[in-house]
This record gives sequence, structure tokens and C-alpha cells, in this order.
Amino acid sequence: MNRSIRIQACFCFFLSVLTITVFRGVLGNDLLNYDDFQYVTSNRHVTSGLSPENVIWAFTSGYAANWHPITWLSHMLDVEMFGMDDPRGPHLVNLLFHTANTCLLFLILSRITGAAWRSLLVAALFAVHPLHVESVAWVAERKDVLSTFFGMLTLLAYSRYVQRRTAWLYLVLCCCFLLALMSKPMVVTLPFVMLLLDYWPLQRLGPREGKTPAEPHQTGKIVPVPRLIIEKLPLFAFALLSCCITIAVQRTEAMHTLQATPLPFRIGNALVAYLRYLGKTAWPQDLAVLYPLPKTIPLLQGSGTGLLLLLASCAIYYLSHKRAYLLVGWLWFLGTLVPVIGIVQVGLQSMADRYTYFPLIGIFIMLVWGGADLAVRWPSWRIPLAVAAAALVAAYSVITWRYERSWVNSTELFSHTIDVTTDNYYAHYMLGNALFGENRFQDALDHYSAAQRLEPRFADVYINMGIIYAKQGRRAEAINCFTTALSLKPGSKDVHYNIAVALQAQGRTEEAMAHYNEVLRLDPENFGAQYNLGTVLMGLKRWDEAIGHFTEAVRLRPESEDARRSLQMCLQKKAGTGHD
Repeated sequence: MNRSIRIQACFCFFLSVLTITVFRGVLGNDLLNYDDFQYVTSNRHVTSGLSPENVIWAFTSGYAANWHPITWLSHMLDVEMFGMDDPRGPHLVNLLFHTANTCLLFLILSRITGAAWRSLLVAALFAVHPLHVESVAWVAERKDVLSTFFGMLTLLAYSRYVQRRTAWLYLVLCCCFLLALMSKPMVVTLPFVMLLLDYWPLQRLGPREGKTPAEPHQTGKIVPVPRLIIEKLPLFAFALLSCCITIAVQRTEAMHTLQATPLPFRIGNALVAYLRYLGKTAWPQDLAVLYPLPKTIPLLQGSGTGLLLLLASCAIYYLSHKRAYLLVGWLWFLGTLVPVIGIVQVGLQSMADRYTYFPLIGIFIMLVWGGADLAVRWPSWRIPLAVAAAALVAAYSVITWRYERSWVNSTELFSHTIDVTTDNYYAHYMLGNALFGENRFQDALDHYSAAQRLEPRFADVYINMGIIYAKQGRRAEAINCFTTALSLKPGSKDVHYNIAVALQAQGRTEEAMAHYNEVLRLDPENFGAQYNLGTVLMGLKRWDEAIGHFTEAVRLRPESEDARRSLQMCLQKKAGTGHD
């Protein structure tokens, strides 16, 4: 083993210890009521583990407005390895992927720049930055760490390919990129990142200003720009296909229309978001799982932010003639955020910490290489700069360690979110859900009422208020809440289901059956509707129809003893009547 390999191994060991030490607290976290249940515990395809049927579902489903089959397979594998009772397993997998991403980032930068210490510092900042807590501590964000893992392997394969341009290496490169896209489509920008790396540090466009490459290990041959683009055409084709699939699965459920969020608003929010991301990178305070969309973006705020970003871009372009890493880092940050910056608005957020997981690498490159240049130019600054770098990593580590405590469970997470954001109706709603799960009904109602005041047209909050009223025996109030929800969200299977449950409790069976049937029209695999409708029909002695619904309920949830018992009872009752 030569000296450089030993040094790299030591650095990777240090980064692994640093990452696991800072993030070890996530191993004690619960699953969250925000996507974790939808993705894992309430998803029968995931809870039943790996099987041919579930693998086919992973590749053909647009469930939860996402197409990421490799991510689904990783959740199924969690179930196979750890079962469903202990959340430490999925959290451990997230942490290990983050650790692997940190080491891969170091290896890639060290390989293509030859600057091991600078690469180490970039990787250390990536490892411990507080904005990355969301991607690591949230099981539903497995897609972040998983797609970045395959994205890093893609870049590592590319660094080999530019030195030895073989068909085999290009095939490996394409396979890694496809796996990254099938984990999370945000990595569609990777071909553009490769073009940036062609400019610096690989210098495949040729030495700048007539100089020879600064690092002798850069062995990529000079290639004309058109050929560099042609070389990546298959990757661009894969990225385009991924974009088309993503738009198709998100259009009906998650994607906002231009009427809901007009284009000028989206542009203004995107510009402000870029600046806020930079602010939270430098000073990571008031971090939250959900930053709500503002009602409006003032013209002065949007245009002022846009002007500031333009001036910064011009200054970076001017400085990049001698410091190419500045332009590469800046465009890395700006460009890799484009898919999630809000021009195509998906979801309720104005921005999200998880979106910075890969883009922040560009800012870290600018910061570290810029600091190193200062140390070269003014040698007396070397020790103060080294101390400042160590202090920065230590400070971010402490902030991350403290912030990850807020992710221990849903109650803590959304209590924290309400504390650090304003007018966050959805955070009140999610905290209400968490308190509801703890049977703290009055506390839940208080937060549901706050959500209702902030957003009177939010149907889901009326549904959950109605459920609590029904549990408290206040059936008239429950039905009023469900009726309001139905007027706001007429196509909601959840509203129809809960109205049916309330009507069934009042003995209004015909009305209840109408709503159950509507649920099954919208969602034929709804276990609750199948089982409850079977129960109603059994009470009416309509055995054949009841047997059909109980049979479906058993198929959907084979572990349900109630469904099996009811099906057996119906079969016995039918046999006792003498019918065929």
C-alpha cells in the first residue's frame, strides 16, 4: 500500500468517525408522522418486504407522487433486515449512506484536484453541516442520501473515464447515473456538473490563459466543447426521461397550477430562496422541516434579491479568470438547485433544507479553495485560517448535534417548527396529528383550530377535528366538520370514509354505504372501507356481498384477525341459510 493510499484511508476513517459521532443521536429517533408512515409503515408494499410483486410495484407505481423505485427497494430491504418494530435500522442505514457520501466526496475531490487537505475540509463541512440534518434524520428522505450515493459513484466513474476513455467505464458511469435518477430525480443536473468539472479542475477545455494545468495528475485530454457535450448526450437523454416521468406522476397530486401559484410569484420566491439558502449555510439558525409559502412576494424584495444575485454572479465571473473554482462552485450551487427551487412548484414549502444536500458542495469548494489561496498569498494567515476552519467544523457539529434532537419524534419536530416559523398552518396541523396519536385530544384540537384560523380552506384539518368529535361522541359536530371538508375537497376518499364511519355509528347505514362505495371507487385497495362495508352488509344479512368485501380485506391485510374472523362468520351464516 503506497503512502497516498494510506493517507486517503486515514482521512476516510477520520471523516467516518466525525460523521457518526455528530449524527449518532438519530439512532434513537422514532419514525415521523410526516411521510414516514406513508412511505413505510402504512405502505403494504414496503411492510411486506422484498417480493416479485413488490419489485414490480416499485418500478411501475407513482405512489406518493414520486417515481423512485430504488428508494422503494431500499425501504423494503430495511424491512427484510430489521423488521417493522425498531426504527433504529432505517435510521442507521441513512447514517451509513451519509457517511459513505462524505468519504466518496473526499475521494472524488482528492482524485481530480490532488489537494487532499482541501478535499478533506470540504468533505468535513459536508458531513456536519446543520442543513443536512433533515436528509439524514428523516427516514422518508432516504431518497436524498441514496441518490447522492449513486451520484457520487457516477462522478467517481467519470473521473476514471476522463483518464481512460473505455466503453466499459462509460457503461458503469451510465448505470450509476440511472440508479441515482431512480433514487431521486433531483440529480438530473449531474451531466451539467460534469461539464463544470471539465472546466475545473479537469481542464478538458484546455489550460486557462495559456498556462499548463496546475496539478500534474490531471490526465484528461483536451476536448472541444461540442465533443464534451456529445459525450454526455446519453446522460442528458436519461435526465430528460426522468424529468418527463417525474412531471407525469406529480402533475395530478402534488404539482401546483399557474392559477394557484402564478409564475411571477414563483420566480420571486425562487430568488428569495437562493438568498435564504446562502444565509442559512453561513448562519444555520431557525432551521425547520417546513418553511411555509408566503402569501405574497413584494416586488421590491424579489427584484432586489435578483439584482444582488446578479451582482454576485458578475463578481464571481470576474474573479474566476484566475480562480476557476469560484465559478464552478457558484454554478454548482445555483444549477443543482434549479429542479427544486420552485419554478415548478411542488408541495407546500417555499424552500427545504433537504434540497441543499448536494448543492452545498459547490459553496464549500468556493470557501475552502478560496481560503487556501489566501493562505498561499499571505503565509502569515495560514495558522489563523486553519484555526478558523477547525472552529467552523466544530461549530457546525455542535449546532447539528443540538438540532437533530428536534427530530426525535413528531411532537418535538413540529413544536420546534412552530417556534421558529410564523403562520405555519401545516405545522400546527401536523403537531395536532402527533398529539392526536398520543390521545391528547384537547391539545390536538387547539392546534387544529390554529391551523383552521390560518388556512380556513384546508380540508384535512376539518377531517381530523371531525374524527376527534366522533371519538368524543359529538357526532353532530363531527358530521358538520366532515361536510365542510367534503365541500372543500369533494374528491377526497378520506372525507368520504370518515363521514361513512360517523354515519355508521349513528345507524344511518344506507348513507354510510354510499360513502364507503365512493371510497372504494376512488381507492379499491382501502382496507378500512372494505372491512367496514363488509360489517354493515353483514348486519343487513347480505352475506354474499359481505363475504366479497371481507375477502378483499383479508387479501389487503392478511394479518388482520378481525377481518379473518368476520369472513369466517359470514361463511358460516351463509352455509346455515342453505344458500349456494
